[in-house]
Amino acid sequence: MGHQMRAAIVLLVGAALAGAITFSTSAASRRGGTLRVAEIGEPLTLDTVATTATQTSSLTHAIFEELFAFDANWRVQPMLAESYTRSQDGRTYTFTLRKNVPFHNGKEMTADDVVASLNRWGKMSPRGSSVYKNVESVTASDKYAVVMKFKEPFAPLLSFLALPNGAAAIMPKEIIDATGPALKQYIGTGPYKFGEWVPDRHVKLVRFDTYAARSDPSSGAAGRREALADEIYFYPVSQVATRTAGVQSGDYDIADSTPNQDAYSQVKKDARVVVEPVKPGDFLTFFFNKKQGLMANEKLRQAVLLALDMQPIMKATFGNPELFSLGPSIYPSGTPWYTTAGQEMYNIHDAARARQLMKEAGYNGEPVRWLTTQQYDYMFKSTVVAAAQLQHVGFKVDMQVLEWAGVLDHRSKPGDYDLFTTSHGFVADPALITVFNPGYPGWWDSTEKNKLFDEFNQTGDPGARVKIWSKLQQLIYQQAPLVRPGEYYTLQMWSKAIQGFHASYFLVLWNVQPAK
Repeated sequence: MGHQMRAAIVLLVGAALAGAITFSTSAASRRGGTLRVAEIGEPLTLDTVATTATQTSSLTHAIFEELFAFDANWRVQPMLAESYTRSQDGRTYTFTLRKNVPFHNGKEMTADDVVASLNRWGKMSPRGSSVYKNVESVTASDKYAVVMKFKEPFAPLLSFLALPNGAAAIMPKEIIDATGPALKQYIGTGPYKFGEWVPDRHVKLVRFDTYAARSDPSSGAAGRREALADEIYFYPVSQVATRTAGVQSGDYDIADSTPNQDAYSQVKKDARVVVEPVKPGDFLTFFFNKKQGLMANEKLRQAVLLALDMQPIMKATFGNPELFSLGPSIYPSGTPWYTTAGQEMYNIHDAARARQLMKEAGYNGEPVRWLTTQQYDYMFKSTVVAAAQLQHVGFKVDMQVLEWAGVLDHRSKPGDYDLFTTSHGFVADPALITVFNPGYPGWWDSTEKNKLFDEFNQTGDPGARVKIWSKLQQLIYQQAPLVRPGEYYTLQMWSKAIQGFHASYFLVLWNVQPAK
């Protein structure tokens, strides 16, 4: 009964997203060749557990695997787990593991590895720490079974375990035991293994010849994974125009966050390439530092929210109206999480009210330090427009344009900034949205939010969770931990010479056949 209730909301989301593609490979698939991927820059880390940076997730998606994975309809499916059960009270999960699954170092995965990996995730991951504050124990009940006990029911657990971002990645116990906070060896169970990282040149993956693939059909990130390429190279290419031209010329096979949205209409006419938006969309976010500095003041955050005019921000950033939408709901229409709660605070563009709140907050023209980057074109453009709007109502903005790795570094240090620009991809359960984790940069840790979020996670009934979610979205607008101007669709671009690639949030590079 409890499992059915938990699954219901994911199935509702899956139904709302019907039409997603199911991918499959056959015995006729050709092995060999190299995939060349143009990335937006140098990753800050390849430790997929310790960061929510999408770039790291894309680079390591084929190296590390989790107990579960999302299929093309965002339903949770087993990956390294064979099956699971949940107790009637919702507090105990038992995971039965697949047998004969080797790590890249040749050792078989067992329950001891899973326990160590989940415990590291609970300590190191911005997502895992949200889960582990409610975890009572994680133990191996036998060689291939893991029992996870919670103090209170935790309805969204499987969605947390499936997301390859801040991921509950499974790695050998001895690697975890031998490492400190910084992971030194990248050893997983995936279809590709880590080859080398030459800073400012490339990250290289190589096929894992003894990979233990699932037998069920491939769908999204779930099901059968087959390493068709001999090698995968990720090249740091910071300029969006260079990534675009590189795929058109054949220098790269795939480009992430490409092309520039302004060039979308022109590039999609090129017969040599495919360019597709990733749907459902991401949402643009301006995150406040709520721990220290100017924006620890709620009234000042509300002043920013009320000052901004979202349509010009989205129009200047994404250009083509096919590639963005406005509206207060964090989730798109047609999903069960859609709600207009908080709409009275969305896209108000009321300069007088903003100035009044600035006065009440005691603002005296101090510089607002705003971190952004040009490596993600949309981050830079949106920050420029929003900063100009804030200056119009009397804010002084110090826009700090850094490499993306620099943004990631500085946003984790409370003394370094007041705002940073990023985005958030679609997730099947709102519990996965990073702003709710008080340990995520920006640090939203209010008593009211924590209480409501705990209630949301402990509730098993889908209808009741939907109602609590409306209250949480209302609270986002009330306490303003972030500003969400709107939804947009990222673009991925690839050569028609490769086969089996599809646009996705985190690059799926297995089942992809390189050009001959």
